[in-house]
Order: sequence, then structure tokens, then C-alpha cells
Amino acid sequence: MLEQVKATIRKYHMYEPGDRVLVAVSGGPDSVALVHILKHLAGELQLDLYVAHLNHGLRGQESQDDAEFVRRLARKLELPAVIESKDVAGYALKNKLSAQTAAREIRYRFFEDAARQLGCNKLATGHNANDQAETVLFNFLRGTGPAGLAGIPPVRDGWITRPLIETKRTQIEEYCRDHGLEPRIDKSNLKNVYTRNRLRLELIPQLEREYNSNLVETLVRTGEIFRDEESYLEELTAKYLDQVRLPEKTGEIRFDLERFLDLPAAIQRRVIRRAWAELAGAEHNLGFTHLADSINILHYGHTGASLHLPLGITLNRLYGQFSLSRRSNEEISDYEYELRIPGQTPIPETGYTILSEMLETGAGFPKEEPEEIVIDLDLVKQPLKVRSRRPGDRFRPLGLNGSKKLKDFFIDSKIPRTERRLIPILVSADEEIIWVAGFRADRRWLATGETKRALKLKLSRNIQKLN
Repeated sequence: MLEQVKATIRKYHMYEPGDRVLVAVSGGPDSVALVHILKHLAGELQLDLYVAHLNHGLRGQESQDDAEFVRRLARKLELPAVIESKDVAGYALKNKLSAQTAAREIRYRFFEDAARQLGCNKLATGHNANDQAETVLFNFLRGTGPAGLAGIPPVRDGWITRPLIETKRTQIEEYCRDHGLEPRIDKSNLKNVYTRNRLRLELIPQLEREYNSNLVETLVRTGEIFRDEESYLEELTAKYLDQVRLPEKTGEIRFDLERFLDLPAAIQRRVIRRAWAELAGAEHNLGFTHLADSINILHYGHTGASLHLPLGITLNRLYGQFSLSRRSNEEISDYEYELRIPGQTPIPETGYTILSEMLETGAGFPKEEPEEIVIDLDLVKQPLKVRSRRPGDRFRPLGLNGSKKLKDFFIDSKIPRTERRLIPILVSADEEIIWVAGFRADRRWLATGETKRALKLKLSRNIQKLN
């Protein structure tokens, strides 16, 4: 396994002699094997190693025990360690984020701070081949292009490295057993209430048994192929972009329409996506539906036609030109859509999508978060609808006594008036508010141990996250 990891490091040019590498160690099998392997390779590769561990506090005493385990491991390996604790739950609540999103933001900020403190120029994380396979398959099932099928990049932003990205989880677990490492186990990874966990625990094993015993290796190869092709297409897009882009003013990007329409369809989509991302300031890919609608207007629309895109961007077809520009949130019109159960309910006016799926009862439910809740479907009158806010809206926020006007909730939450129309409101057929999506649920409708039909709801951008 040492030789396999060394080959991956050389294949992707992860390190140079003299690099100072910060190793992210959670205490789980992947990161424990990673730091142990890098310790053995450090002399040969001429690397200086340091350990970093963040106690996010989300699992109580287990999180404390993880931190102490990493402290002892670093001491045993004779490696300097930075171990800190952060209030992830408080950060998530303050910034209206899910616990997973908040943990990721804080974790990478911690790594950056620790790297500066220690003078490290590289970060090593424990992503493995199974993580890669799950990501490729997850993106495929969700719907994606080459960027999503490229999966997790072995090297990102020139400093995040993944030396185990071609090593299977079974190999890592065997390595830990052979070297008596006894890593910590996060029990939340064994619950099948999360989509990624169900892929890991149910779908991939079934596909391996019934269709392809080498599925993980196949998906890893698929990711590598698409990474190479995506890289080439992005280089090509940059060249074409310079040929069709026109001088512009602040907050707007203009293009020569005739030259644009002469570009290959694949490059047209990429040009639109790049311009949108530049204006939106987002680390996301624009979804295919929005791209297809944009291309349709540019090919067949009349002069003056426009299209509202997510995150406040408008596409305008002009005479001989077209532009993408930022728009005021005041321009967003009222909207109302029936919630698809199960399924996806896009809200084009805001760029959000609400995802819904039925959960098995008795298995335990994910903890309610701003962007994800579980409700008792038998308590609410159907059909459920998602709509913009209306005068007089009132609900019973989780964590507060009594009812509250939605307007007052927005004011108390310090949500700017111009952003309130972007927030989807999930209501029952009789207009009872169930969820102020992304912020707070109404406590009356949440699932309990007595629930017979549980519906999981998640707020998502109608766009695809970059790795």
C-alpha cells in the first residue's frame, strides 16, 4: 500500500522536496492511515509533517475523545500537532447554515490558519477511492456534466492534496489492522438516513454484487477521464471567451451575439456559466435547465427578451449583443408551486430547489437544521406548496414560545428587506406555514418518535457545487 500511495503522489505531482505538509487527522481510519503512511514516506520524499485536528463539538464526549486520540497519535509519531475546538453549532445557527456546511467552512478556515501558523504550504486530507466513487455516482444520479463526473480532484487549489484518492477503503482498514492503529469510528457514518450514507451502505454494495464487482475502480477511472476532458474544455473556453466578450460596465458582462452563436454548443454553455459565476461570485455551476433556457433565448428569442437566473443575475438579448447583469431583488415576482413528493421542486425566481423524500420511521431522523428538516406528513393538509412571503404571514418558530409574524421574524433575524422575497415559504393547503426554508421550521409539524409517515425536506441551490 505504501508503494500505491507513493505512485499516486508522484502521478499528480502532489509534493516537492522540502514541502511542509499539514495532515488533517480526524481520528477515523482514512486520516489515521494517511498520517501513518506519510510518516513512513516523509524521509524518502523529504517532507516535514504536522498534524491538525478540529474538535467541532457536534458529537459531545465522542468529539472530545477523538481529539484526545489524535493528540496521543501525534505524540506517538513524534509529529507537532495543532488541536483546537470550535463552536460549529453556534456558527451554523448564526449564519443560517446546515451543520455539515458550517463544519466544512470552519474546518477549512482552521486548516488555513494552522498552515499559516506552522508555515505549511500543503494540506493532506484522507479522501479515498470509495469517496471518489461515491461522489461520481452521487453527481451522476443528481444530474451533472463533466465537472461533476470528474469527482474529487486529487489536488485542489495547488495546496489541498489527497494521497489516498486511489486507495480503496478495504485496503485502508486492512492497513490499520496490520499496524495496530485502532482508529476512531464515527457512528453517524453507519446510519442510512443520509443520501451519501445510503449510497455507501446500500446502493454501491448492491451494484458490486449484481452488476460490476470492480465498480469502485471503474468510477475512479471515470472520474480521471472526465477530469482530463474538463481541463481541456476549460482551456478551450478561455480562448473562445476572449473572442466574443465585449467592453462592459461594472455589474454587467456583454458578448457579441453573432460570434457567440458560431461557437460549438458545449462552449456556449461554458461561456454562459463562466459569466454567471463571475457576476454571482459563486463557487457553483449553473444548472443545465438554466443554461438550456439561456441558449434557447439567444438562438430564438426576440431582441429585448430576458431571463432571470439564480443569485440575482439577468440575461438580456440585445440588438447584435447579449448581456448578463445583476438585478435588484425587488424585481423578483410573487411565486407559488406545488411541492413534489418525493422529488425536486425548483423555484426559478430565487435559484433554490426544495428536495423531498420519504424516510423510513423507526430508524431515527436527522437533526433539524436551517436547510434540512423532517416533518410528520399526517399532521399537515396536502397538497403542500412553496411560495413567496405574503402580508400577514404568521407561524410558530421552533425554539420560541407562541406565534410570531413572519415580518417580525425577518426583522429579528436581521434579514435585509431586499432579500426576504428570495426566501421560500413552505405552507400546507390551508396556508399554515410549515417551514421558512433555510431559517426556521414551525414546531407543530416536526416528526417525532410517533410519526408514521416522515418527509425529509432540504433546501438546495438550483445549481451544482464545485469540488
